[in-house]
Amino acid sequence: MYLDKNESRARIREAQNARNNRAEIVKALSTGQVTRRELFKWGIFTSAGTLAMINGLSPYAHSQVLPTIPTGTPPSPLFGIKPFTQRMPRLNEVKPHDLKRVEMNGESWLEWKDLPNEPYSKRTSWHTEYSASGGNPLYTNPLTGRGPMEGRPPGEYFAHQRWEEYLPKKGYLMSLGCPPTGTVGFHPGLPVQEDEKIWSFGAGRLADGALPPPLLKIRYGEPVIFRHYNNVSPDQAVNGGFGSISQTTHNHNGHNASTSDGASNAHFYPGQFYDYHWSTTLARADMINTGALDKRASGPDGNGGLIQVPGDFRELQGTLWFHDHRSFYTAENVYKGHVGMMNYYSGPDRGNERLNDGVNLQLPSGWHLDWGNTDFDINLMISDGATDPDGQYFFDIFDTEGFLGDMVFVNFAYKPFFEVMPRKFRFRILCASMSRWYRLALVNSAGRLVPMTIIGNDGNLIPSPVSTTMLDTLSTGERQDIIVDFSGFLPGERLYLVNLLEFENGRGPKDRLSLKDALAGKTLDPAVGRILEFRVQSSMRSVDLPGYTYQHGTTRDADRSKVKAKLTEQIPIVAPVRERIIEFKRGANDARDDTPTGCFPSCPLERETPWGMRINGEETHSLNANRISMLVPRPGEVEHWTLVNGGGGWDHPAHLHFEEGVTISRTGFPLGVAEKGARKDVWWLGEGGSVKIQVRFGEYGGAYVTHCHNTVHEDAAMLVRYDILTDPNNPKTSQTHVQVIPTPNATPDGVTYVMPEIMPEGNPFHRSFKPFPKMGT
Repeated sequence: MYLDKNESRARIREAQNARNNRAEIVKALSTGQVTRRELFKWGIFTSAGTLAMINGLSPYAHSQVLPTIPTGTPPSPLFGIKPFTQRMPRLNEVKPHDLKRVEMNGESWLEWKDLPNEPYSKRTSWHTEYSASGGNPLYTNPLTGRGPMEGRPPGEYFAHQRWEEYLPKKGYLMSLGCPPTGTVGFHPGLPVQEDEKIWSFGAGRLADGALPPPLLKIRYGEPVIFRHYNNVSPDQAVNGGFGSISQTTHNHNGHNASTSDGASNAHFYPGQFYDYHWSTTLARADMINTGALDKRASGPDGNGGLIQVPGDFRELQGTLWFHDHRSFYTAENVYKGHVGMMNYYSGPDRGNERLNDGVNLQLPSGWHLDWGNTDFDINLMISDGATDPDGQYFFDIFDTEGFLGDMVFVNFAYKPFFEVMPRKFRFRILCASMSRWYRLALVNSAGRLVPMTIIGNDGNLIPSPVSTTMLDTLSTGERQDIIVDFSGFLPGERLYLVNLLEFENGRGPKDRLSLKDALAGKTLDPAVGRILEFRVQSSMRSVDLPGYTYQHGTTRDADRSKVKAKLTEQIPIVAPVRERIIEFKRGANDARDDTPTGCFPSCPLERETPWGMRINGEETHSLNANRISMLVPRPGEVEHWTLVNGGGGWDHPAHLHFEEGVTISRTGFPLGVAEKGARKDVWWLGEGGSVKIQVRFGEYGGAYVTHCHNTVHEDAAMLVRYDILTDPNNPKTSQTHVQVIPTPNATPDGVTYVMPEIMPEGNPFHRSFKPFPKMGT
C-alpha cells in the first residue's frame, strides 16, 4: 500500500496527487459542498459503495508510471530522523477532584468542591431542566447559545442508574480540544502539527488538548464522574481535514449502565458537557458475594486496608481504556487523539508491590503510594499513523477496508526508547490502531528472544501466568498485561519490542514473519520490525515520588515484587439458557437513509456501508441505532455466543460492550497461549474463523452494542444494538429499564426520542434460537 521511500519521484508524485484529490473530496463532503449522491452520479463511487478504480484518485488503480502495478500511497517523510532517538513519554496522569454530597429535592447532587462555578453532577441530565424551562439561558449551551448545556439526553431513560448506591466520590474534569499552536509533534525532529490536526484531552474545563494521552487511576469502591467538555470548534469545516465535531466517550470495557457506556447514540456537541457515571460496579454484584464479605472483591482504602464491595472477584478488571464512539466517525476521532487509558485497582491488583496482606498479589509497580504506583507498571499505547509531504497528520477516510499508517507510535511518539532497571516491570499493552494489529516479541541486542510472562488479557487477570517468547495477536482494542524481568541484563544493554505481523491492506494481516525476516526488514510493510527500545540503566527517577531516584543494587530499592503461580480463579463453563450465532459479514441488506427502512438517526451520505452483521441466520444488517438485533430478557442468564467471520478475504476483531465473555473455543486457528478460559471483550476472529464465548449480563439495563473493532469497518456500519432488561423484582435496579428504552436523536438544539424496532432475531423466543429455551412468554 505504501510506496518505498526509494521509489522514483514520478511514482511518489503520482500517488501524492491521488491522495490530494481524495482529501479535497473529503473536505468538500465535510463542509456540505458536495453530496455522496453526486459522487455516485459522477462515477467516483461504484454501486457497491467503493471508490472507483480511477487513476489519480484510487490507490489501487493501475499506475500510469508503471501500468502493471497499483498507484499506491506515498510514504510519510521522516525528515532524516532515526528510530529510538526520543524518550518514550509516560501517559499524562490526571488527578481527580473531590465531590461533596448536597441533598436537593430528596436526591444526592454532587458539588465539585474546589470548582465553585462548575455545575453540580446529578442523577438526571441538566437537559431535563433546559427542556422543562423552555430553554432558560441558565441551562443553555454557553458557546453556541442554542441547545442544552449538558448533552446527556433528558429524563429517566438516561438518568444514572443505581446513583445513590454507587454515588461518585471523585470527579475527572476533562476537555477534548485542539492543543495550543506549535506544541504537538510525534518526534522533536518532525514538524509540529498544525491546528486541528489533533483533538486530545486536557485536564480542566475548556482546557486545551495535550499529548501524550491521559491516564486515569480508578479504584473499586470509589465511583467517579467523568465530565467531558466538547471543546472543539462548532464549525465542522474546522476539523483539520477529518473528524466529527460531535463526540461521545466509551469506557472500554467498564461495567457501567448504558447511559455511561458511550455507545447508545448519545453524542453531544461543541460547548456541551456530558457526565459519565463510571460506577466501578463489580459484575455479579446482585448474585455473588452480595454482602461484600469476600476480601478479594475489594479496592484499596488508601491506608493499607480494603474497601470490600459486592460482586465476583473473578470479574475484577485492571487495564481499560476510553475512546470516542461517535457512530460513523469513531476511527477519525480516535485517530485524532480522542483516547486515554485507565488503570482499575483492586484488593488483589493493588499497585503496591511491598504490601503483603494475603490478598494483594504484589505485582511489579512500586511502593511509595498506598495504591496505584506506576514506577514499574507502564502503559504502552501502540498505534500507527501517516503524514503528508509536509509532515502533517493524514487520515484517508475513503478506504472502508481499513486504514494503515506507516509510522508506529508508542504513546503517540514515533519509535521511542524507554529506560528500565535490572528488575521486573509490568507493561500494560494496548493496540490503539484503527485497522493494524500486532504480534509482539522481545529480543536482546543480538536478536535472541527474551521470555515474557502474560498475566492479563483485555485487562482481566488470567488464572495462572503464562511464559512465552511471542505474544498472541493483538488486534484493535485488545490489551495484554505482561511481566518482563530485566534482572539478567546489565546496565548499558538494549532490548527491543518487535512486531512480526505484516499487512498490505486494511482487510487483515497478510502474514506473520519469522523473527529473522522481521529484524532484517524483509517486507514492504514499514510497521514490521523493532518498534520500541528498552535501555537498561542502573538508576531511574520515580514518577510516584518526585525527587526520588532508584539505585540498582541497593537494599533500599530491591525488587520485592512477585509473579505468583495463581492470580485468580477460573469461571466455569456451564450449560447456557440460549445460544446466539453472530456473523460479521460483507453485503448488508439495508436501504439508504432516504428510505423508510434506512438508518436512524442518520447515515451520513458521504459514507459507504458495505459491512454488516447477521444474527442467528436472519437478514444481514448494517448499523441502525433504532433497531434492536438482540434482547437479553433477564439479568443473570448465561448465554453462549459464537462469533463468526463471514469470510470474503477480510478479518475482524469482535468487541462486546459492557460484559466480558469467557473464551471457550476457536475454529480455523488455535487458541492463543493465554486465551483459553480467559475473560475478554475483544476477540480476533481470523479470516474464516470463529470464536465461542460464554457471557452473562447483570446489574444494569439499557442499550449497548457489539461490533467489529476494526474501527473503519465499525464506521462503515458493522455494528448492532442489543438491549438488556433489568429485573422488576430487584429494587436496586432501574425500573425504567425493565422494558426497552427509546433511541435518542441528538442535535445541537437538544435530544428527542424515537421508539425502537425489535428485529425477529432480537426476540429471544424467536424460532432462530437453537435450542429453543423452555421458558415462559
